Amino acid sequence: MIIAMSCTKNWYYYLIIDLYSLLENNKNIQKIYLLLETDNIKDIPNLDKIIKKYNVKLEIINFNNIFDKLVNKGNINRDTIYSNFCFARLALPSLVKEEKIIYIDTDAIVLKDISHLWKIDMTDYYVAGCKDYGIIRDGTYERLGINGKYVNSGVIILNLKKIREDNIQEKWFEVINNNELKYPDQDALNLICQNHELYLPSMYNYTWNVTKEIMCREYIKVMHYAGPKIQWVVDKYYAELWYSVEEKFWEEFDN
Repeated sequence: MIIAMSCTKNWYYYLIIDLYSLLENNKNIQKIYLLLETDNIKDIPNLDKIIKKYNVKLEIINFNNIFDKLVNKGNINRDTIYSNFCFARLALPSLVKEEKIIYIDTDAIVLKDISHLWKIDMTDYYVAGCKDYGIIRDGTYERLGINGKYVNSGVIILNLKKIREDNIQEKWFEVINNNELKYPDQDALNLICQNHELYLPSMYNYTWNVTKEIMCREYIKVMHYAGPKIQWVVDKYYAELWYSVEEKFWEEFDN
């Protein structure tokens, strides 16, 4: 599997917990791309320990200057309640040479083996992700004029080869630069790809405040704590799952 993650420097701590959870539960990681505010491994505490333990091939890309080239200055979709680094996933087709990649948000933890995702046939699809039930309730379909699928972008498989062939990245950023969007990266992704998206089971991106459905903890493969980050996971459902991973991390690396 080839994985990508992105975040600003104030989320490096959570990035490490996310990486730890991924590597503890998955043994077939070929490479990981990190799109960050730096390209220096020393700027991310404990990342060197992660690399040493799991012997993982990792590449850091500084997304700061790249962002300014993609999203016009003064654009209304910049500097919103969402980090500008939410656009990093949409830049992957031009930043890496891979044909396929799995993107995972930093506000998530991987609780089980997710290797099945890598085996999914993406030939006819640009993206695969879990259905975002929240947008059904907030009128997003009507707002965007979408008649097809709409996925949550927290955990997605991107068919980078097909995206490049059909110039989809350019179309994403054209939408972003010419429209006011409620969920900037996610709206652009779904608006362009709506007829070439594949739904994944919710266990691969379980987000309680999106689905509003209780899932047995034993079935959750990726827990995604989407939503306001004022208190992080303190008051969120299934918060104990995140804290259990954090505790295990420090038991192993606190030396």
